[in-house]
Amino acid sequence: MNTTNKTLGLTGLIFQSPHPDRLARFYKETMGIPLELNTHGGLYEHWECDFNHIHFAILKAEEVFDGNLVVPSFAVYDIEEFVTAHRLTLEEDILPLGGGSFVGRIKDPDGNRVHLWMHKRITA
Repeated sequence: MNTTNKTLGLTGLIFQSPHPDRLARFYKETMGIPLELNTHGGLYEHWECDFNHIHFAILKAEEVFDGNLVVPSFAVYDIEEFVTAHRLTLEEDILPLGGGSFVGRIKDPDGNRVHLWMHKRITA
């Protein structure tokens, strides 16, 4: 298998919660995760930070999506190439996060949401 079709590593853990402020307070005050409110790309305001090279985020969810409370995010060289090489299906369009970062969503065999993250230099 081509090495560009392998994951590069775990890049993030994305929590979904109907009570994101309460959950963020726990992770900030009890666990020492330096979460801050932020918004970027097309995302609404949410809690996030980078903690020991892992992106940690808490998103508002009216109900838990797809049964996942925590969504792992894996870095890949190119989302579309990775999806094609592994005969996967993107669940929605690739979302630009700003700054050359993008995320795509797939599901594992149990139906759990998994994010694929890539960074591409934008050239004019």
